[in-house]
Formats: sequence, C-alpha cells, structure tokens
Amino acid sequence: MENGTTRTSLVQALVRRTAAWWVLGLLAVAAAQTGAAEPQGKPELDRSSVTASVEKLVQSVQQAVRTSGGDLERQNAQFVLAFSTGHYKTDPLGAQAARELATQFVNKLAVTGDQVTARAWELGLWPYRDNQAASVQIGSDAAADKLRAADLWPTTPAVGSIGGHDTERAATELSGQFPNTAGTVLILLTNSAASVGTTGGKLMGTNAPEYQALLQNWNRVNGTQDGATLALPYVVKSPGGNVQGDMEAVVFVPKTFTAAALAAPVRSERLNQVTAAPVKPRGSSSPLPLVLLGLLVLGGLGFLLSRVLRGGGSSRSTLRVGDQTFSLSDAPQGRPFCVIAGPGYVADDGVPLVLVQGFPPERVAELSRKGKEVQVRGTSETVRLASVAGRVLSDNLATLRLQPENPDQPLEFSGEVRGSGGVPRPVQKTVSLSFTQGDS
Repeated sequence: MENGTTRTSLVQALVRRTAAWWVLGLLAVAAAQTGAAEPQGKPELDRSSVTASVEKLVQSVQQAVRTSGGDLERQNAQFVLAFSTGHYKTDPLGAQAARELATQFVNKLAVTGDQVTARAWELGLWPYRDNQAASVQIGSDAAADKLRAADLWPTTPAVGSIGGHDTERAATELSGQFPNTAGTVLILLTNSAASVGTTGGKLMGTNAPEYQALLQNWNRVNGTQDGATLALPYVVKSPGGNVQGDMEAVVFVPKTFTAAALAAPVRSERLNQVTAAPVKPRGSSSPLPLVLLGLLVLGGLGFLLSRVLRGGGSSRSTLRVGDQTFSLSDAPQGRPFCVIAGPGYVADDGVPLVLVQGFPPERVAELSRKGKEVQVRGTSETVRLASVAGRVLSDNLATLRLQPENPDQPLEFSGEVRGSGGVPRPVQKTVSLSFTQGDS
C-alpha cells in the first residue's frame, strides 16, 4: 500500500510540474504577442538603410580616383575616414550611422594591400587615440582585418568638446599628415559639410592661404551646394514611425593618384570571391509530430521564463573592458572585479588587470558592481576619469546603467605624466567598455 501511495504521489507531482511548464509557456507566448502588438523601445538605426549611401560613396571615390589618373581596380589605396564628432553627444544615432557607413564602405571596397586609417575632428583634428593605433593594413586575412578596422572609429566627442566643426581646417590638417602619399583618399564624414563655428571661435574658410595651398595638391570632389561631395541619408526606426537622418561626405583625392599595383585578380574580382557556406542536405526522416514540437517549444519557453524569474537570465551577461571580458554574474558586489592600470603596475590583491599603453605604472581606475549597475572610480591623481560616452565628469567617479540598447560606454581619461627627464607629457586615452546581455 505504501508503494502504491508513493507512485501516486510521484505521478501527481509530475502532472503538477508539467502543468506548470504549460502555464509558463503560454504566459511567455502571450507576453510576446502583446509586445509585438504594441510599439515599444527606443529609436534605433536601420542599418540596412545605410547601404544605398555606401554604394554612392564607393562609386564616387572610384570615379574621383579615375579622374586623377588612377584606377582602384588595379591599384591599392589608403582610405582615411575622418569623423566629425562635435555632435556625437546630442546625436548618438547620427554617430552610429557614420560608423556603420564607414564599416560597410571598408567591407565593400577594401582588399588585401589597402590601408584603412581613422581620424576624429571638430574645430580641428583631435587625438582620440595614438595615430599609429588608428590604422589597419588589410592583409591576407582580409575579413579579420576589416573587423579590426571597424574598431578604429571614434565613439565620443573630444574631451571638453563645445561642438562645432571646421571642415576646411580639418582637411588642411589631414593633408599635412599625409603629405607624400599620392595613393591616399581622404573621406570626411559629418552631419554638415558647411563648417559650424562656436562662440569666440574663428573658422578657416575656403579663402585661407593654408586651404588654398591644400588645393594645389588635392582635388576636393564637389557635389552639393554646401560643399559636400555626397549627401548620405539613413533611416532611424522609432515607435512613432521612421525618420530620415542626414549625413554628408567630403572627399579629397590627390591631383595625380599613384599607388602600388594591385596583384591579380583585379579589385572587383577579389571582392566577389566570397565562398558560399555549404548547405546541409535535408534529412529524409519525417519531422516530429506537430503536437510534440509544440510541447517542446512551450516547455523551452517556460524554462527560459522560470530562469528569468529566478534571476538566472543575466547569468551570462558580460562586460568587455579594453581587451578583456568579465562575467557579471561572477563579479563580486561592492568590491573591484577589474583594475585599469598602466604597464609595469603589479597588483597585490589578485584583481584582474586591464593594462593600457601610455598610462603610468599605477592603478588608474577600478570597476565594481553596485546592484545592477557598474561603478567606475578613478584612483590616480595624474590621469583622471574625464568623461563616459561624452558625459563630462567632475569627481573622478561614474555609475553606469548597463542597457542592451546602449551597450557601448567608452571611458575617456586625460591627464599628464612625467616622461624621460621629468618633462610633462599630456595623456588622452579612451578605454572601450561594452555590455552584452545574456539570454540564458
């Protein structure tokens, strides 16, 4: 009798658990349907909307090079993509659109032997990173190198930015950085090709002697009335409907384009040599019965929902700081899980280090969990935490809300260190910080 009672209890428990999974699964489906029926979320860039602008830019660059006596089909090139960043804080989606366009441009046009270089400018060029670290040579593994190039683009305005941009000054300074490179194409990306000044500032203008000297060696590829080569529209998707954003490119090409010959095959053939992924043949076995498949789906949804309700949904959420990735579920509360420091610093507490070239050999900042947020605390008196994602700080401390819709929050540091002989050397560094939300 006791065994029969035990078996009955086990069956009842199994039935209750199965019913619970069914209920949780149905609730998940209902929630998904409700969410799909109502507009939610924040405005976001429609990345596919940038593609048509990329095509226009590629064609314009190719034609400009031909006009200067070159041929990108048979020659390598250095593509310098310079980003106007003065509006990045107030227009983050415009900033994202510029980066997306640059990434697609490189993917569309660059081949082995090319060089991709990034610069940032406002009222002039500003050093968002060391120039040597802002360039990628496209090698034999072109796909991997293009991914590296996509990490070059600036993500914030200059520290202490007051906005505005001077297109002619930026072009003049760029040409000075590439004076003897007749195989270089300068592409200035901005929200407006017409220069925008600030209170008390003076724009260079097209009649300035320095800019006129630039035009002795470079062709500015004209296209629109305000001096842009091309207008490059994009689309922002929002709950209330799509909105068109505006971006412009100003292209400069040497008056006589000369560069190393591209080894066969020609550029277009290289770009078309994309190996299609093999398609797995369909099996001959019959599919699972629809009812069983439905049970599996509902059970899986129920399992995921229960994990979320128990707090397990974020167990795989990670935070990438510089070149290292940290699991947030393993990070202790209230204690540092990561230290940013300069080469030569040795930790005595076992906390993982992210070493940044150019920083002094000391502890510069600590990252710790504070509830569902991450706190970044500057610990150096010589190199301070100046801003986060363009948000200027005053107390060397920042608290970051980690949100999947805003995953990148770069940390900007600035200060002064003593170089050889005790001579002060200014330091401005950006340490990337990117959040990835887990799904199980």
